Amino acid sequence: MQVIFTNACVIDGISPTGRKNTAVIVDDATISWVGPMEQTGLADKSQSKVIDLAGKTLMPGLMDVHVHICQGTTPNPIAEYTETVPFQAIQGVTNASAFLNAGFTTVRSLGAFGYPDISVKEAVNQGLVPGPRILASGEMVMAHGSGEQGFMRPEVSFPKSGRFTGIEGARHAVRTQIYNGADVIKLIASGRVGSNAYTLPWDTEMTRDEMVAVCDEAHRFGRKVAAHAYSPDAVTDCTIAGVDSIEHGVMIDETTIELMAKNGTALVPTMTAFHNYLQPGAEERFPAYRLARGRPMAEIQQKNFSKYLEYGLTIATGSDGPRPGSHPGTTGLEMQLMVEAGMTTFQAVQATTSTASKVLGLKDKVGTIEVGKLADLIVVDGDPLADISILQNKEHIQLVMKNGSIVRSGLD
Repeated sequence: MQVIFTNACVIDGISPTGRKNTAVIVDDATISWVGPMEQTGLADKSQSKVIDLAGKTLMPGLMDVHVHICQGTTPNPIAEYTETVPFQAIQGVTNASAFLNAGFTTVRSLGAFGYPDISVKEAVNQGLVPGPRILASGEMVMAHGSGEQGFMRPEVSFPKSGRFTGIEGARHAVRTQIYNGADVIKLIASGRVGSNAYTLPWDTEMTRDEMVAVCDEAHRFGRKVAAHAYSPDAVTDCTIAGVDSIEHGVMIDETTIELMAKNGTALVPTMTAFHNYLQPGAEERFPAYRLARGRPMAEIQQKNFSKYLEYGLTIATGSDGPRPGSHPGTTGLEMQLMVEAGMTTFQAVQATTSTASKVLGLKDKVGTIEVGKLADLIVVDGDPLADISILQNKEHIQLVMKNGSIVRSGLD
């Protein structure tokens, strides 16, 4: 089927300004034409669905490169470690639909025990349930003794195939994730805000040689590596080892930022996750020890953001959600926080479209409005370049198209 969008202001993910009075033609799953309105007479509109977008914005489908598709919004901060795999899969189906309806046509899910994320991905791919394009990591690859282990209920059974010791163990863990359907490898390089007595957030949880083994094995199979890492030491080791993106990086210093820029290592700051610790009511949602750690980290990250931009880091948008206070598809807040920290609105749009596609390894398929790209598109009531906050409101997302199919439309 051919769809012709007319009279649109097109934010294509490339130009810093919107292209007014532009038409975009979609044939089946791909974009076949982009150009001025006066040239659309070349198209045969009698066999097409024509959608007039006067006063509206057409832009690439949004991307969230750090989600946990099977995670819930329960106030329990360790629910992901205590819920059964079938329950997580059910949550994942619900979340997938919510992300897509909010305009997110691609997400990267970074970690779920027992492979429910792989199951949700396959269900979406087979058309059993609605959802975005999902790149899933399977289980997180972590060294034995990681702080992640201490939360698990012994009566809830997980494969735990991502846990390893030593270089050969690291290679085996990576191969196991790939064998089970992983599109990307999630590496746990350091502790986290919620780390228990085993490790602290600033601890590095594996050796650099183990990290090298993870990256080498993943890259040999054509998979990228995304590393959970907070501290300068952990991020430095990850960067030298060949990790493709640092997730969080909340405590990094200028020396580490410079090294990342030199090596082309991307950063996914997940500001929303730390912003939540600063919000009213945080005391009811998080234990005191997490607030004591998370609040200073949020402040460090806000101060560092100008350095990210100064050194030209590749920055992509990731919400680290769903989580308490962050429902699936509300990633627009991440974009607003990045703008408040110093990005232009166009840079924030790129972080969620064209730059995100590069971080995911999908730049030849999605992320921009260009001829030959897959038709992942959204229609926005308003101009995100003038007010980035409108992307937080699902009511402003009036149409969602994935692979050339309209999956939601509020247009008359």
